[in-house]
Formats: sequence, C-alpha cells, structure tokens
Amino acid sequence: MDLKKTDNLWRFLVIKNNLKLEQQVSQNVSYRIQKGEQALTHTFNPKLVLNSSLSIRDKGYQENLLHKHHQTAKKRFGINQKVISPVSSNVFFPRELLKLSLKYDLEILQDRLGHYNVTISPFYPKNIYDILNTVNLISRTLWVKNFFAEGIRN
Repeated sequence: MDLKKTDNLWRFLVIKNNLKLEQQVSQNVSYRIQKGEQALTHTFNPKLVLNSSLSIRDKGYQENLLHKHHQTAKKRFGINQKVISPVSSNVFFPRELLKLSLKYDLEILQDRLGHYNVTISPFYPKNIYDILNTVNLISRTLWVKNFFAEGIRN
C-alpha cells in the first residue's frame, strides 16, 4: 500500500467535507474522522496490507455492553474458512450490509443501547471511490445519511 497515496485520499475527503482528521503514526498508521454521532477509524500497517481495517461506530457505543455480534469472513481461494456466525441466526442489522462480506471480512457489533460498530478488513483503498462507496453504504444503511458528501464524485 502506498502510504502517501492513502494519506492524500483521506486528506482530500476531509477537506472536501469540511471535517477534522486526526492522524496517529507509530508502528501502525491510524486515521480518525468524526462526523456528528459517527466516528470512522482506518488503521493499517504500511508493511502488512492484510492487517488494515476500517471501523465505523456510533459515538455512544460501549464495548462492555456488547449484546449482538455477527462476523463473516470473505471467501478466499484454497483456504477453508471456519464458520463464525451460524447461518440460522437472525440477522439484527439491515441485509444490505451483507454485500460487504463478498469483498471484506465483516464484523458487526451492537451494544445493549442499540449502538453499532462495523469493522471491515482488509481495507486498502486504491482510489477515492473505494472509500466513498464502502463508507457511505454502511452509514446510509445504519444511520440513514451519508458520511461523505456525494457531490465530490464529479
């Protein structure tokens, strides 16, 4: 993953949407953007792309009050995946988000207060549309509004 390219993608989105970007660099690089009641975090190791993840959560999400959990792994050629969530379980979130499991490993958590935390991995965007399509799909489905403005596509 090209570190400078990824940095430019996030900075472009932040500037166009008039948001604040918090960047932290250590062994991993982390970008954090907060918009209203949602917080977006992209964390990755520049040397290991497969360890990258994108997390979108409600501001009031509390990990210690975990109520429901769904995890799906992306199918990979030649690797037998263990079944993480039973197929017969009720899906407690909109089914549109299951489309993400075709491209990413998907983890959706809900606490007892109804707040969500959605994590996808490995997430390494190659262009601006990878970020826009993924983040806005999650945000629009769960919180009925886009995280990033659609007007910047033009």
